[in-house]
Amino acid sequence: MNTLNATLGPLVSPDELELSHTDKQAAHAKIESAARQGILSAQQAADRHRLLNASHRRGELREVLAGLHDAVPPTGLTLALRIAAVGWLAVCVIQFVIWVVLAAFGHLDWPWWLWSDVGLGLAVGVLWWSNESYHRKSRLDPQTAR
Repeated sequence: MNTLNATLGPLVSPDELELSHTDKQAAHAKIESAARQGILSAQQAADRHRLLNASHRRGELREVLAGLHDAVPPTGLTLALRIAAVGWLAVCVIQFVIWVVLAAFGHLDWPWWLWSDVGLGLAVGVLWWSNESYHRKSRLDPQTAR
């Protein structure tokens, strides 16, 4: 079950992922960039660094990086990823079960369900990539930070 959770966790509950060292470094860089640009005072930056050091999950970054433009994925994007991933997984399982049942009754056909599963999987992949891109950015863009 841990393997299944490790595989599907980033899709089904991206805000529940543990913060990696790289995630924390990127968030510290975003806070520092905002402080250099004058968006945050030195005290606000110090408070956010303290909050970040106490954070354990990606969802907690919303509070730490609040008010910094383009620093965390929008809630709508994360929700869309969760809904699309759960829907995609449900469609995959249902179609596979139907295919296996048909095969059991002697109607084995090529895996027709792959067409829709791959297409929906691409949509989920695009949402996942968009969501992850916020965590890969190491600094704020000066023009969009205002």
